[in-house]
Order: sequence, then C-alpha cells, then structure tokens
Amino acid sequence: MTAESSHIASGSLLKNLQTFLELPIIPSPHSIDLSHSAASDYLYRQARAKPHVAELYHENSKLNPHSTLQIPSDTSTLEQVRRWFFETAYRVDEEILIADGSGLRIPYDQLPDWLQGPLNHFSKPSSLTNLLYAADLLVLNDGVLFRVVPELDYLWVERKVENEATLLPELFWRSSPVCLEEYSTMLIVIACPWRYMLIYGPRGYRHTLLDIGRLLGYLQHQCSSSGYPATVHQDFLDTKADEFVQADGVERSVYALLTFSPINADK
Repeated sequence: MTAESSHIASGSLLKNLQTFLELPIIPSPHSIDLSHSAASDYLYRQARAKPHVAELYHENSKLNPHSTLQIPSDTSTLEQVRRWFFETAYRVDEEILIADGSGLRIPYDQLPDWLQGPLNHFSKPSSLTNLLYAADLLVLNDGVLFRVVPELDYLWVERKVENEATLLPELFWRSSPVCLEEYSTMLIVIACPWRYMLIYGPRGYRHTLLDIGRLLGYLQHQCSSSGYPATVHQDFLDTKADEFVQADGVERSVYALLTFSPINADK
C-alpha cells in the first residue's frame, strides 16, 4: 500500500518533486494509492493501467492522416460558419423590440472610461474580434452582467446580479479574504469549444485554448495601458463560476476571470 509521505503533506512537496523529477516510481502491482494527487499522477504515470485523462485528450486531438477526423484544407468553411455566427447570434429584430427595449443593451460609452477602449475594439470586424467566436466575453460592472457582442457597438444586458456579494467571494477557493470592491468590475471569459470542434473535431479544443490565451494577453495589455492592471484568475470553483454566468459547464464553461485593483476603481 502506498501513500504520500508525511513530509510531503507538511510542505516539502517541492523538495520531493525535485528528487523524483525524472524518476518515475513503479509501485508494486499489489499496491493501492490511497492518496491520489497531482504528484502521484506524475510519479506513477508510466505504470498506470489506464492513461491519464489529460493524456487521453492529447492523443485524441492529434492529427492523423489515417483518421476520418480531418481538418479542412482551407479556412473558408470556418470563415463561413464564423460569419454566420457573428451575423445571427444575439441579433434582435428592431421591429419586435418592446417599447423599453433599449434597456436590453447599452452603448460602450456607459462603461467606465478605462474599459471602453479595450472593449470597443470588438465592435469592428478584425482578427481580434474573431477571438470571440469560440469564446464569450462577459462584463460584470456595478452589479449588472453584460455580454460583448462581436461587431456591434453595444453590449447586451444579460441580467442584474442580485446576490453578487455572496456569490463572488465563493468563486475563489483557498484564496486570501476577498475585498468585494476588487470585483465591482470583472471580465469573464467563457470557452465554447464545440464551435471549433464542429469543424476541427477534438483538435478544435486546442484552437479554443489558443484563442483564449491571445484574448487574455490582449485584455491584460490594454487594461494595464489604461492604468488598470488586471489579475487573471485561472483557478476557481468551476461549478460556482458556471452557475454565476448561467453556463452549463460543458458546452459553455468559465475559463478565466479578470479582476482589477480597488486602488484603480473608477471614480
């Protein structure tokens, strides 16, 4: 029977990982790992009967000339699908809007000044805007959740967040105490891998991750240039984050949260 040693549990994990960094441990075939951890996955990776779920995805996302899951020979199919998505999703027929329908959307100039510039770039066709094909970008500002609509000059009003003070601190697991003022403005990146997987199969997941990386890099750079450095949160309680934005957690799931320091709060 194998178990993590007590000194690993007490804070010497790094030292032990350095010791076994390139030395996989092959346990006895009669052993049972009672303390499953990322470290044990690493140490025993070459002796497991079943592949790790991450390795399984990696293998299945590889291009293979003998597979039926082939990517298109050019980007025309992707461009057509993306164009259809941008021109139909969240479009509202002006003739059927109710009298106060303007309350369903706001122009960018109603956002804080420092946020208008970075987000306004998505209102025009560009390679940057194309990043919002497999990713949805939501904006939480003063208790209202908005969605950035690609190639349009307004944000769609998703809903008013009634229990913001309760929900937001619960998103961050094992983090320092939350100062709620830091989260009065938050950008939320939601991954929608099937939009790429429709065309690229499992490899579409890679395309989604790369697009999100580019999107986060842009947002961090632009917000920092505006005087509001962003903190990117990659680790949070996924179920609570998905519930917060009303995503199903599979076809649409939160991948990153961007928050801003309270010393830079809009005045």
